[in-house]
Amino acid sequence: MLASRFPYPLEKGDKLRLYHQLRYLADEFDIYLFALTDETPDDASYQEIARYCQRIFVYPDQRAQRNLRVIHQVKDRWPAQVRYFYSPRIHRQFLRDFFRINADVIYCQLYRMTPYLAGIQAPKVLDIMDDFGSIAHLHAQNARQLHQRWFWRREHRLIKRYESHLLHEYDHVTVISERDAQNLNPPADVKLSIVRNGIDVSFFQEYPLRDKKPSYDIGFFGNLEYKPNIEGVRYLLQEILPLFRRQQLPIRILIGGKGAENLQWSASDYPEVTFHGWYDDIRSAYYAVRVFVVPLFLGSGMQNKVLEAMACDLPVICTSHVMQGMPMLREYAMVADQPQEFLNHYLTLTQNEKTASKQSGILSVLKHDLTWENQCSILKEILNDTRKSYGWSFTRYH
Repeated sequence: MLASRFPYPLEKGDKLRLYHQLRYLADEFDIYLFALTDETPDDASYQEIARYCQRIFVYPDQRAQRNLRVIHQVKDRWPAQVRYFYSPRIHRQFLRDFFRINADVIYCQLYRMTPYLAGIQAPKVLDIMDDFGSIAHLHAQNARQLHQRWFWRREHRLIKRYESHLLHEYDHVTVISERDAQNLNPPADVKLSIVRNGIDVSFFQEYPLRDKKPSYDIGFFGNLEYKPNIEGVRYLLQEILPLFRRQQLPIRILIGGKGAENLQWSASDYPEVTFHGWYDDIRSAYYAVRVFVVPLFLGSGMQNKVLEAMACDLPVICTSHVMQGMPMLREYAMVADQPQEFLNHYLTLTQNEKTASKQSGILSVLKHDLTWENQCSILKEILNDTRKSYGWSFTRYH
């Protein structure tokens, strides 16, 4: 397995996905993990991942060096995130380590890591996850400043060009949702499968303080160092909250997750809002609120936060953009694309309790279709089929 981040702790979506894939793949495969990191994992994090791996190779790469690579290689035809994560020094170290293990099949998470596998002739599966080309296009459309718009337009072009040359180099490609598959629009001869994110419903249902009365009316949680989530917070505070104020409706809002403490633009302007940083147990955040809102208009894939909120029995209000990535849950969430719609749905939810039958339907979908075990069984089949059907050429491989 090749990853751009050490997959623990679980503060980012790609780390969460890889961690659970490691857990379930370890039952059938001997896993060798190769991971970049800009922060040396502490011993507890390392030991947690070591439970599932035969061996771990960690390659430190300072953030300052990554930023310099992006700036100095601006004329390069690689997308910025590929330049950000690619180090010739680490590439040499990786090749020395990789050719010692004689891998049966390679699983690469995200196309930003593909330069490290260039020229290696072996069965390879690429998890693209989200359609980053569409993400870049959305960023360009919503950029507030001219230089941001220029950057994201250029990034969109570079990503689409990079993808067009990349897909045929892999024996199988996976994405998270139908929307990502459609936007990627691969050639007919490219094998592409959907491997969704999952949810451990029992973990969220068995929270010992779940019966405690919520302290907040609305919550929004996630990695708040990630631009789509930051923009979601901005929309919540600057577009939705003013409607509550104009109607003199009392409201208490909890915004939480890694980086939340950096979003206190002007705490005195938002006395209704509490910002909470990293949670050791994210369940304590979900069970502290009455309604979960996801006002996101950027990003792609599936929103893990929606799965987690639903697993905690929380009513969810989200945008149609969010729901396009998880259509199987459409009937269990309220959809809003305008501030007034968010307010109206909130009032409906708080004045009328959800029926038990509807909640039962949510949990049925989560427990049967969207478990990590179910989704990782699809990935296991892909890896095994790729390995078995590959035409080996040992002279090329070495």
